[in-house]
Amino acid sequence: MAKSPSERPNFGSLLDEAPTEVDRPKPLPEGSYLWVVQGMPRYDKSSKKGTEFTEFQVKCLAAGEDVDQDMLAEMGGIEDKTQKLTFYHTEGSIFRLDEFHEHCGQDLSDAKSRRQRNEDCVNAQFVGHIRHEASNDGQSIFARIGRTASA
Repeated sequence: MAKSPSERPNFGSLLDEAPTEVDRPKPLPEGSYLWVVQGMPRYDKSSKKGTEFTEFQVKCLAAGEDVDQDMLAEMGGIEDKTQKLTFYHTEGSIFRLDEFHEHCGQDLSDAKSRRQRNEDCVNAQFVGHIRHEASNDGQSIFARIGRTASA
């Protein structure tokens, strides 16, 4: 449901505040979630090694039974939670993209390119397992989709 103008956050006003401390958002708790692919995939190269990748923007629809409901409530629930799901284009990891296509309901025996399959993932639902990962500096914890499965 769309939010009314009075319910939408005014990000400009955030810049006018003088915070006394930094409040980091809490990551989604580990576990399985139902996701939907939003929009077309993005193609780019990593900044460190220049490895090509495909990135999907996905929106959380529901938390699985294995998700700690108390932790989920503490961090604000799943409403408006999105993630980026990235697949690197290397010989050793391209199979993950193929598995994702299957988990989005595609038949790999159809003669389609991976690029076409990526585009066919728009609005597809799948299960993605959230795992926690430490930032490079060890100061933060991030939620990442570690593996996927069919919905």
